[in-house]
Formats: sequence, structure tokens, C-alpha cells
Amino acid sequence: MDNLSKHKGIEAAVERNAVLSVLVVGVIMAAIDSTIVILALPTIDSNLSTSPVTSIWIIMSYILVLTVLSAQAGKLGDRFGRSKLYNYGLLIFVVGSALCGASLNIIMLIASRIIQAVGGAFVSTNSSAVVSDHFKPHERGKAFGLTSMGWNIGAIIGIFLGGFLATIDWRLIFLINIPIGIVILPIAFKKLKDVAEKRKELFDIKGSVLLGVALVLFTIMAVLSMYGGITTTVVLLLVASIIFIGLFLFVQVNAKFPTIDFSLFKSRIFTFSVLASALQFMASFAILFILILYLQGVRGLNPLLSSVYLLPGYVVGGILAVMSGRLSDKIGARIPATIGLILIAIGYIFYIIFITPTSPLYYIALITILTGLGSGLFWPANISAIMSNTPSGKYGMGAGVNRLLNNIGMVMSFVIALTIISSSIPRQTAFSIFLGTQINSAAINGGAFISGLDSALIASVMIIIIAAIISAVRGKENRMKISMNGL
Repeated sequence: MDNLSKHKGIEAAVERNAVLSVLVVGVIMAAIDSTIVILALPTIDSNLSTSPVTSIWIIMSYILVLTVLSAQAGKLGDRFGRSKLYNYGLLIFVVGSALCGASLNIIMLIASRIIQAVGGAFVSTNSSAVVSDHFKPHERGKAFGLTSMGWNIGAIIGIFLGGFLATIDWRLIFLINIPIGIVILPIAFKKLKDVAEKRKELFDIKGSVLLGVALVLFTIMAVLSMYGGITTTVVLLLVASIIFIGLFLFVQVNAKFPTIDFSLFKSRIFTFSVLASALQFMASFAILFILILYLQGVRGLNPLLSSVYLLPGYVVGGILAVMSGRLSDKIGARIPATIGLILIAIGYIFYIIFITPTSPLYYIALITILTGLGSGLFWPANISAIMSNTPSGKYGMGAGVNRLLNNIGMVMSFVIALTIISSSIPRQTAFSIFLGTQINSAAINGGAFISGLDSALIASVMIIIIAAIISAVRGKENRMKISMNGL
């Protein structure tokens, strides 16, 4: 009997490792896509005869769809099966990639990116839920550590391949997903099976539409403010998005099967963890952006070389992520996640102290190691806390809420960065540098830019400190107890 139990245990471990391998590859594909596209934008502009004002929608349409569909993708996963939604999302993502590579003009490319983003929403939202389905709460930290490592690996691959493939043919940055998909899709459909009971809930059409409209208006407002600053149109769009959010909340109060189950927020650990995550997104995407502005606009580096100076942080973060995940399984997320946020804040302060118009560029690389340590400690610990404090029948919903807030934080980070930096250099110049457009770095006043950079860094430090405080007071966890209670 003992041998039989041992054999079953080995089989279960093999199955879980297969599941995790599929998820890691999916994360790598998504991470490659996130970095590789930015580096190819100048080439796309040239080949498709478009401009940065239009080509930004190659990025923002993807973020918009991810934001709008996050909550719905999670709820659909709970309703029809998290693994099933993940698998079909992966398929849609690969098909979307093929359509992107075959695009004949900028409109077709943006439309194809929207299709790709639909698949990306199903994948990114349900991947955390699938991990939670197959791993117990006291084992999830390690699993999320591996997926975090996969993200860093994908980002590194994207940085190197983006610059290289774009010089050959920009279509290759999308077509590279096809051979990966051909290999991983059969494995995914075979190995990723739904093991949890599906929730018999109707789809909240009214709530989903109201939330979707609010998020669309908010994202369009953000893009217009990034390019043109605060205008009457921007203010009206913001007011309209707030009105629709209010209508959404009003509808949710009486909805039998709400789009967002606000009972999730009864858990202090869940609530504080998703807030810390959203704030980290808001602060860190701004920092990444202004560092690229500095390296390209002040120091005159091309997009590829600029990104190379940011690589050490990805490498260190990926290595530490697995160890951080394992640590959070033993002691909970509060300590490693909070220390991680503190390290990130210290790294940002070092940028303020040491980065000047003429400082050695290796300073950037060294400081990214510190912020990479912080990210490696924070992310796997924090996401494992979120999912371990989500009821088992609502894993998709919990992951969707987290992804929704993260994407809103991501959009806000772009707005914050451009608004602050534009106080030092023309907004259109900052906008063009972000999209990789080559400009004459001599046209930028290095001293003025550093002043704006420091202001943006100070804002990000303040946001990270708030996130660290929230993380520190989230409460203690006992993952083993949660496993035994079957949350």
C-alpha cells in the first residue's frame, strides 16, 4: 500500500511539473512580446509609413484589451474551466501573433494586436488560477517563483531578439511565437486539465459592459494625456470614466452574479496584497520608462543598447524569484515582499543620488541589480499570498481582480512618467523617445532632464513606500493551515 501511495505521489508530481512547464513557457512568450515590440516600433513606423501617434496603439490596444477583459477572463475561467480558458487563450494568442506578422498596414496590425491581446488576457489571468488549482497553498510560492523567473527570461530574450529581428524584418518579432506555439499547444491541451468544480453562474452582461466602457474611456484618456497633456477632452473622458465606474458599482450591489465579487476583499491579506501589487506596477513602470528616456534622450543610446543596461536586474530578479517563492511558502509573504519593496525604494533613491548627465553608465546596471533583488523578493511572494487567500472556487476571479488593478497601475505609470518628464523636455520629444524614435540627444538639456527625472523618482519612491507599508501590515499567513482548511 505504501508503494502504491508512493507511486501515485510520483505520478502527481510529474503531472504538476508538466503543468508548470506549460505555464512557464506561456509566461516566457508573453514576456518576450512585452519587450520585443517596443524595440521594433521605429522599424514598424518606417515600413508601414506611420507615426508614433498611431503606432503607440500597437502597445496601448494590447494593454487596453488586457485591462478590459481581466476580470471577465477570470470569471469565465471559474465558470467554464481555468485550464480550458488558458489553453484556448494560448491558441488565440498564437493566431493573433500570426495575423500581426501578416499585417499589410497599421490598422490591420493594431486589429491583430487586439486579437492577440484577447488570448493574452485569458492566459495571463488564468495562469495564476491554474497554478492554484494544481498546487496547495504551501507549495504555490515555489511555483510562482518559477513563473516569475520565466517572465525575466522572456524579457531578456525579448530585449536581445527585438533589436536583432527588427533589423531583418519586423514581422519576425510576432512570427517567432508560432514555432513556440506549435510545440507547446499540443502539450497544453493534453496536460492542462481542469481539476476543480466549475461555478454555475450566469455572466453579468450589464456589469461587464459598464466596467468595459469605463476602462476604455480611462485608457483613451490616459493615451491622449500622454501625448497632449491635460486638455478639455482628457478631462471629459476622465469624468465620463468615473461616471461609468459609479454606475458599475451601483449595478454590482444588486447583481446576483457580479462581474467582480467584492466578498474577496473581506480578506485583509488579499486586499492589501492586491493593493501593494497595483502600487508597485504604478511606480516601477514609470521608472523603467524614465530610465529609457535618460539612456536614449540624454546619453544618445539606441533602444537595444539602452535595454542592455537594464538586463542585470532581470537576471538577478529571475534567479532570486524561486528562492523568494520557497521562502514565502514557509513564512508567508509579508516579510519577503516588504523587504523587496524597501530594496526597490532604496534603488530608486540611488538613482537620484548617482545618476547625472555624465555619470558612468554602469551605475544604471549596478542599481538595477538592487531593484532586481527587490522585484525577485516581492512578486512571487505577493502573488502566492493573493492566490492562497482566494477561495478555491474563485481563483479565476481573484487572479482577474489582481490583473485588473495591475493593468490600471500600468496605465497610470505611463501618465505619471510623461507628465513629470514633460516639465523638463517637450512632451512630444519624451513621447517619441519612449516609442524608440531616434532623435538628436543634443537637443535635450541634460541638466533639466535630470531635474525632471529626480522628480519622477521621488514620486515613485513615495508610491513604493506606501506599497511597503500596506505590505507590512497585511497580516501573518500560515500556508500550511490554509492547505489543511482547504481555502
